[in-house]
Amino acid sequence: MKTRIIAKLDVKPHYVVKPIHFEGLRKVGSPTELCSKYYKDGADELILFDSVASLYSRDNLFDIIKKITENVFIPVCVGGGIRTLEDIKALLRCGADKVSINT
Repeated sequence: MKTRIIAKLDVKPHYVVKPIHFEGLRKVGSPTELCSKYYKDGADELILFDSVASLYSRDNLFDIIKKITENVFIPVCVGGGIRTLEDIKALLRCGADKVSINT
């Protein structure tokens, strides 16, 4: 079985954030820049996840996904703040290959 590299980025628009013990968040960069870097470094797939989007009724990932998928040609999975089938369709139209739902 081939080893696959799947990079997961926690996104709080418009930044990639790193949780500190699931409490405070530290900004670590731009989603478009970090996704391009992972792609160039050989990642097989990307997961972008806004873990508190539902809590704050956010749905800001559409523009970010459009920008990322213009230059990244590996599967992109998106999660967070997805409430309806229309949200799913919109993310797929923006370039996402997969959509992760939870709440």
